[in-house]
Amino acid sequence: MLAMLPGIAGFSGVAALYLIITCWKSYRPQHTGGGEGALPVWQLIAHVEAERRQRDQGGRHRLREPQQPPPSTSDDEAPSLEVQRRILEALQRL
Repeated sequence: MLAMLPGIAGFSGVAALYLIITCWKSYRPQHTGGGEGALPVWQLIAHVEAERRQRDQGGRHRLREPQQPPPSTSDDEAPSLEVQRRILEALQRL
C-alpha cells in the first residue's frame, strides 16, 4: 500500500495541475459587441458622470423632478357668481 502512495500522489498532482491550467482565468467577461441600441463608451461615461452629479446633490426628493404648477388660464380670477351658483345647484342635486 505504501508503495502505491507516490503513484497516487503523482497522478493526483498531475490531475490537479491539469485542472488548474485549463480552468485558471477561463471566465473572462466578453464584450457583447455593438448591436441595436448599444451605447458607445463616451455615452456610458457621460451617463455615469450624470448619475454621480445627481447623487452628490443629495436631498430627500432627488429622484423626482420638481413639479410645476399647472398654468393658469384666467390669471387667478374666480369664476363668476352665476357659474358658482350653477355648480352649487348641480352638486346639491347629486
